[in-house]
Amino acid sequence: TSTLPVTALAQPAVSVETDSVTRENVAPTMNASGVVVSREDAAIASELNGRLEWIAEVGDRFKQGDTIARLDRHLIELEEREREASIQALKANLDWLQRQTNRLEELATSNNTAHSELDETRARYLVLQQELTQAEVALERTRYDLERATVQAPFDGVVVSREMAAGEYATEGRSLLRLVNTLALEVSVTAPLRLARFNKPGDTVQLSNGEMVAEARIRSLVEVGDLRSHMMELRLTPTTSEWLIGEAVQIELPPAQGENSTTVARDSVVLRDRSNYVYLVTEESTAQRVSVELGSGIGERIAIRGALQPGDTVVVRGAENLRDGQKVNALDQQVTMR
Repeated sequence: TSTLPVTALAQPAVSVETDSVTRENVAPTMNASGVVVSREDAAIASELNGRLEWIAEVGDRFKQGDTIARLDRHLIELEEREREASIQALKANLDWLQRQTNRLEELATSNNTAHSELDETRARYLVLQQELTQAEVALERTRYDLERATVQAPFDGVVVSREMAAGEYATEGRSLLRLVNTLALEVSVTAPLRLARFNKPGDTVQLSNGEMVAEARIRSLVEVGDLRSHMMELRLTPTTSEWLIGEAVQIELPPAQGENSTTVARDSVVLRDRSNYVYLVTEESTAQRVSVELGSGIGERIAIRGALQPGDTVVVRGAENLRDGQKVNALDQQVTMR
């Protein structure tokens, strides 16, 4: 004879989703404040002096290598033509000196000319060769300036501000615009220095903005604290790109070593004012209410204390309207029920 409540027996079986109780290492957590930043955020400056012919608009998006600003190239192009002409003149003089050297060498074999004149011609030829090399280097630099007159995006990004407008005179080193890669996201976190012992690069932590919760990996940790605040900086890499640059977030960081705990999916816990509980699915496919005490969270799971064992099956979806002893139809049963 069944001992289940009459009301529970009279109710039809409810379809629910289930998950297994597990045992894993869980550490307590504390909240730290952070802000979403971009790893590629640069103030792009002019490398030359000159009038700004064109500059990108705020909000324009570019690929790496695209033109984002352009300086007037006219004077540089004139300089290029002048250096090319100088090189041609030097090559002509070198050709004449080479022929002169050959002629003097022939005369020297018959003692018809002084060896000192031949030596002087050879020396002039060597000096002219060096002048040609210097002229070629100067031409290469001028052509490099021509390339730098066209400012290119160093990475994919969007223009978020302009410091100059077309027609203004740009000077070397002066900022033209700010370019930000909105996909190269990172979270800058300030946390107490003592947490460095329990958080290492490669560890996974949880971050949220009050509406969205996701995981992030610790990319780097600066184990040097501020002398006044005793705070350090961590850099996290989010697992999704849905965050916005400049957005404030909260990060859960462990302040101590973890311990082996019984865990369930967060969604399996029914929260009430006076007690928290989960529904255990028995081998008779009934829901048995089990009171639990909540511990620290780890991602989508949470540590609990109660009459549950690893391998037990608990209801994850559909627990809100269940009654103790009610029949259930498990849709996502992962382990054998006890």
